[in-house]
Amino acid sequence: MAIDVSKSIPIIDGGTISREEFEQNYLKPQKPVILRGLWKQYPAYEKWNYDFFKKSMGDIEVGLYSSTKADPSKTLSEPTTKMPFSEYLKLIETEPTDLRLFLFPIFKYKPELKKDFDYPAITKGYIKLPFMFFGPKNSVTRMHQDIDMSNVFLTQFEGKKRVVLFAPDQSDLLYKLPFNVHSTVDIDKPDYKTYPALKYAKGYTGVLEFGDTLFMPSGYWHHIEYLEGGYGLSVRTAPPTFALKLRGAYNIVLQRKIDDVCRFLFGEKWFRLKKSIAQKRAEKAIERIHQQEEQSETNVLVC
Repeated sequence: MAIDVSKSIPIIDGGTISREEFEQNYLKPQKPVILRGLWKQYPAYEKWNYDFFKKSMGDIEVGLYSSTKADPSKTLSEPTTKMPFSEYLKLIETEPTDLRLFLFPIFKYKPELKKDFDYPAITKGYIKLPFMFFGPKNSVTRMHQDIDMSNVFLTQFEGKKRVVLFAPDQSDLLYKLPFNVHSTVDIDKPDYKTYPALKYAKGYTGVLEFGDTLFMPSGYWHHIEYLEGGYGLSVRTAPPTFALKLRGAYNIVLQRKIDDVCRFLFGEKWFRLKKSIAQKRAEKAIERIHQQEEQSETNVLVC
């Protein structure tokens, strides 16, 4: 039985929606949406492609990450390998690999590319941290939350991506690891014997194509699969509430350090403890769901 991601991420015309409509319908209620053609008005939409990046910044050495070699106990890890950017682009165009490039600060390396890129009205006034993400066909970004709890506008410039999202209130059902923003579950091959709470999790699914922008609200879990080799650019904006801003700061400044220190001191025991806590939280979440169902049945009988 597949995990329930039957709810589709809504798709709307990003070229016509006003800032007021966006804030009222998606930003304030923190609901995901795919904005079709949001960045179409800027030169990067047509100008940026593999050949352009090879010529303009192909000699830059980049750190690459392997999905299969990722350590599930860590929030972040060291690059699996490094190579010139142009060689990596050739790799994801033509050869099977699982090496990904993420959080690539394109404007840090080539500030002049800013002239190809600007920010639509619905993003005006927000703190913006643009990064690029590259991946080959069939590579997967394991399910996680963004550690800074930012809102994200993720625009696809090449290829297609399948995106699976879960709201933050699904965290216990997804076996979120303490002091971490990851889970050990496999969304595509759910192990209900080990992770029974997955039967109760409910998420969204959608496909990003060229020119599509996903608005992903703060704290949303996301699992991304590259259906084709390609890349996108994310614009990260500040969390919508003061509480979420504090949570993001805590995650970056304290949570990661606490996790690193405990992993150094206790090794595998620390990881096993975190998985045990995640299991207990999931069991309590299942109990709450059963109690709510029983209460609903009682209310129906009374009526």
